[in-house]
Amino acid sequence: LHDALPISHFAFTTRQVNLMSHALSMHKHAATRALKTFLRQPLGSLLILVMLGIALTLPLALYLVVQSNQQMLGQLTSTPQITVFMALSAEQKDVDALQAELNKRPELSKIEYVSKQKALADMQQSMGEQDLVSMLDENPLPDAFVLTPKAELNPNQLQALQADLGGLPMVDLAQMDAQWMQTLHRINHVVHQLVWFLAITLCLAFVLVAHNTIRLQILSQKEEIEITKLLGAPSSFIRRPFLYQAWWQGCLALLISLGLCWYLIRLSTPMLQALFAPYGLQLTWRFFTLPELLILLGLMSVLAVFGATFATRQHLRHFRAKTH
Repeated sequence: LHDALPISHFAFTTRQVNLMSHALSMHKHAATRALKTFLRQPLGSLLILVMLGIALTLPLALYLVVQSNQQMLGQLTSTPQITVFMALSAEQKDVDALQAELNKRPELSKIEYVSKQKALADMQQSMGEQDLVSMLDENPLPDAFVLTPKAELNPNQLQALQADLGGLPMVDLAQMDAQWMQTLHRINHVVHQLVWFLAITLCLAFVLVAHNTIRLQILSQKEEIEITKLLGAPSSFIRRPFLYQAWWQGCLALLISLGLCWYLIRLSTPMLQALFAPYGLQLTWRFFTLPELLILLGLMSVLAVFGATFATRQHLRHFRAKTH
């Protein structure tokens, strides 16, 4: 018995290998048959693929816009500044107290004090030969602090920080020079929501298209399916080529969509760079990374197979009822 165990174990392993090899052979045969069926109608198949590819391009391109927009927002909002203007009646002790309070705040990465004398001198220098000082009875400018918050603060935190600084003692006004940043982030949020909406609706449409395509293929092979079932073929054997046909359809449509996205990036990059160059911005499109491509492939495969499975189960059940 001890000597027979290795032989039994070897026989069991060989049986597993044979079963696996047979299953792989059946799947390979079904995939090849599905591709040949798909290529037998090149015009109709191409029209379906182009339609799906164009539909996929819209959310995929918007996704790339959002990801590229993140880089541009990083350039625009890397150093937003808040200017804190003190009251005109503030004295040196008030300035020192405010500076000590600002030094305690961890949200600030840089604090620059601009005295009222320096502000008036800078204004005089900007006006050129005009003698501004002699025209004024007293200095109308307040002491000020130019504050640079840390880069990781989001717009809501920056707004809260601005409101908090405006309420400090002897502070007349706290003004942020990046108010337009709020608008950019709102636009970015809207685009995010639009991408999700398009992605969800397109997933549903993709399932419906796969379902309808496979349904038409089943109806066109109605007699062949009925004969195969009468010969005793299981439903899994009949269903498998249709599932692979839907998978081929999803993968090829995704390939067309990726090609369209690549062409859009190549076409629009010079125009966008010329548009944003005067503002000191370097906007470049980014393409999909390898993990993103694998996720897209997996998602398209699941959606295609799901739609095809629903169609085959519905119609094969109808054929089984007829044969009985």
